[in-house]
Amino acid sequence: MMDVSQYMVLFLEEAREHLQSLNRCLLDLENDPADLSVLDEIFRSAHTIKGMSATMGYADIAELTHEMENILDLLRKAILKANHSIIDTLFQCVDTLERLVEDVANNETSNADIQSLIKKLSSLAENPSPAYPSTIEKPILIATFNETNLTSTEISLITSAQRQGLCAFEVQVVLRADCLLKSARAYMVMNAAEELGDIIKTVPLTEDLENGHFDQQFQFILLSSVDSEKIKDEILSISEIETVTVLPCIISEDAAIEQFMEPETVQENNIAEKLTSSSTPLRSNPALNEKRIRGGQSVRVDIDKLDSLLNLVGELVINKTRLEQIGTSHKLGDLTETIEQIDRVTTDLQSVVMKVRMVPVGQVFNRFPRMVRDLSHELGKEINLIIQGEDTELDRTVIDEIGDPLVHLLRNAVDHGIERLPERRSSGKEAVGEVRLIARHEGNNVIILVEDDGKGIDAASIKEKALKGGFIAKTDADKMDDQELINLLFLPGFSTAAAVTDVSGRGVGMDAVKTKIETLGGTVEIETKVGRGSKFIIKLPLTLAIIQALLVRVCKEIYAIPLSSIDSTIHLKPEDIKTVQGKEVILLRGQIIPIIRLDAVLNVPPDNKEQSDLFIVIVHVGQQKAGIIVDDLIGQQEIVIKSLGSLLKSIKVIAGATILGNGQVALILDVGSVMK
Repeated sequence: MMDVSQYMVLFLEEAREHLQSLNRCLLDLENDPADLSVLDEIFRSAHTIKGMSATMGYADIAELTHEMENILDLLRKAILKANHSIIDTLFQCVDTLERLVEDVANNETSNADIQSLIKKLSSLAENPSPAYPSTIEKPILIATFNETNLTSTEISLITSAQRQGLCAFEVQVVLRADCLLKSARAYMVMNAAEELGDIIKTVPLTEDLENGHFDQQFQFILLSSVDSEKIKDEILSISEIETVTVLPCIISEDAAIEQFMEPETVQENNIAEKLTSSSTPLRSNPALNEKRIRGGQSVRVDIDKLDSLLNLVGELVINKTRLEQIGTSHKLGDLTETIEQIDRVTTDLQSVVMKVRMVPVGQVFNRFPRMVRDLSHELGKEINLIIQGEDTELDRTVIDEIGDPLVHLLRNAVDHGIERLPERRSSGKEAVGEVRLIARHEGNNVIILVEDDGKGIDAASIKEKALKGGFIAKTDADKMDDQELINLLFLPGFSTAAAVTDVSGRGVGMDAVKTKIETLGGTVEIETKVGRGSKFIIKLPLTLAIIQALLVRVCKEIYAIPLSSIDSTIHLKPEDIKTVQGKEVILLRGQIIPIIRLDAVLNVPPDNKEQSDLFIVIVHVGQQKAGIIVDDLIGQQEIVIKSLGSLLKSIKVIAGATILGNGQVALILDVGSVMK
């Protein structure tokens, strides 16, 4: 017997990738059941999982995927049509496969019931309902002016283009009766149409159009990604045009299935080549709209090795700083050039290592379409999830942690944000709700937006719930503005749901989101408008390993404040600090900013020296600002974040530690906790 244990890690990684692909492609198939390219990809993923699991000896996985292949084969042959019942059954199979794979990963005996699914799949395979009419009629063009007969080549071109997400239109152009140069006008019309797509047929033939051998009208079939109104407007902009009529070009189902059963491969390749070489960018099928795999080689590396590499680069950064201090303090001119070279090499090495650790947020985003689909079905809502910026990259440690907060925000948008159909119609909104998940770079941060076009958040309703639940006193609530009331959503235990359900109502979601995001060194904010929708804005650092920080001194200790949390540094006189309602504040550029004495927060003995000037670091968390009083500003420096370990992780105001160039340990402040 061959020992397959050495391939276990590879099997799990490959299986999870293919299962993710199955989820994504099944969603695409549900949206476009006629898309054969998606069916082919589903079949390949299922077949690969079957082969791998059979080799590894996991019979249950192999048996279930084998039965899935039978159904997928019937779908490919158009014996079955991908209706909701079949799609739901295939989704159940994928969920079961995921449980089986995770049981293998955890070395547990699986109790998943695959036999009921196998029976359901077998029943579908044994009693298929025909996907298309059994009688084959003459292929004709439906919904046209004269039901022009098409050749098999032209039918193949249209069906191939439609599988790629393009539309086929028959365009009828009538010239004015007083048009003198018919051929010139026809040329201008055809030229304008070719800017919008590809013409595959003209009536009369192109030669007759060029020679003016036609009456006052002609027709052509156009494959394009634009809509009919755009085509009509472009042609009508040409002078001496009487009318333009644009109708969808629909191939009869019998003709389509005839072409599908006997594909003309060469013709399909020709149309694909023709469309990709067109000067006009055409819309592609969503399933084919993914980033193409670029040439090159890659290698799988254990993440622990990357962590070790990053730690070594961190040590190099620390010692580089130490060398710079030695050269400066001892005035070693001969060492300066070498230090500068080491600095350049270290910076480049650090940049490369950080890029290696970066992974696209799409790895997290890809699991949400299925979740939103299931949740919308459960709640009886129609929701369109739009994902943008999935190629945006984040550090692997951040990627591992942002999944759960995004799950809470998306479930919140679907459950609380998007209204039910009657309410949307009464508000004059589209029947289908829209939820957007967007990622983008912004400086040294990544911004993730979760927004919906739902009912928004009513500050008055939040205030009422908060008072009723005893979360705030009425005197405090009356002093709050709308934004402060909305931020009460982040309080532990607070929920706007009328009743506890499987989806929401326990008041743990938003609190968990804020806590996790702040743990990652990020912030979360809410923008909302009643009746228009809500937007949750998450701001995250690109990496949690090596950051720019400002070193400050409090008494005899040195602390680091992340530069991403700093607005500015100022010098003030002690008399510039005022007291408002028992709290110290300063007035900076017309804004009242609360003051925090860092020695009091950290409980360190204050420096008793009289200071004529105060050093204040203005920091922010989201829209809130504060001024931190320190004894001295040392300067900006690149630091390597080190964990304090499990024994000290409960110290909230400290986010970690770093080692300075002289070997001294400096604690890194958690600005959010300090401000609280």
